[in-house]
Amino acid sequence: MPNKRMCSSSEVKRLQMRAVKVSITGSVILFLIAAGVGIAVDSITLILDATANLIILAVAILMNHAIKKIHKPADEMYNFGYGKYEPLTAFLQGVLILATCVFAMKFAIQDIIHREDLKDHLLPVVSTFGSGILGVFIVLYLKRLAERTGSAMLKVAGLHWHMDTVLSFGICFGFFIGLALERMGYHRITPYVDPVMAMVLALSLVRDPIKTVTHNVLELLDAAPRGNVHGRVRKVVDTCGNGSLGVHRIRARKAGEKIFLDVIFSAKDNLSLVETEDLADRLEKGIRSELGNCDVVICFKKGSTGARS
Repeated sequence: MPNKRMCSSSEVKRLQMRAVKVSITGSVILFLIAAGVGIAVDSITLILDATANLIILAVAILMNHAIKKIHKPADEMYNFGYGKYEPLTAFLQGVLILATCVFAMKFAIQDIIHREDLKDHLLPVVSTFGSGILGVFIVLYLKRLAERTGSAMLKVAGLHWHMDTVLSFGICFGFFIGLALERMGYHRITPYVDPVMAMVLALSLVRDPIKTVTHNVLELLDAAPRGNVHGRVRKVVDTCGNGSLGVHRIRARKAGEKIFLDVIFSAKDNLSLVETEDLADRLEKGIRSELGNCDVVICFKKGSTGARS
């Protein structure tokens, strides 16, 4: 199946900017809730949750800058455009998510070693449950926009919000267990429930950001795009070439939503200039139809049609 753009470039930018506004608003609201309740009940875990919301806010501001860049046309300084800002931003998002998990485990261990007696359990239960519900709506909204735009930044932003939402519900559950144990008189156990829950959640959430960081590092280093690009180009050649050419060399790189493709074909010596131009036009249209959003450079090498890459 070819990759087709679901929105025009201007529509993608508009939806991305809308997602940034939602992310900024949501992170500010959740920061104020977590920080306020955390200070009120003297909870390091809630202060950590507030810090996670500050990271989401910082990422949203970074996304806002990146979106303005990636939609600019290529110029003399950046001949291939500004598409690399998208994997760079996604990479930084992944690093910040990992940092959040690491700090969560650090503070959890600190709370286990130095037990912390909370002033109240009910208020954190209510606040974190409310934060989780708000997070669910934001996750669903970002997921829908990411599917419409195909934006890697929105996918990672959605992942970040998903993790924060899971963390909110996990913290809520931890405080709820603490509240129940407190009502049952198990005061010696209560201080350890919250940090143990925070550590378990942090360990369970590190897998996806590691995959995100790895994937975007490969894109930043110009690794070949996923999706068997070489094989799909050869399929187009088989359809359009009529046996008159083979693939001599293929080079592909990805920058954000766009694939840059250089293809050198081995063509028969008896092709005229008009035939070559017509063939190049058909090949370019076929490759664009197969791969979607791509920048194709086609060259011909006279001689054998034996394929290599």
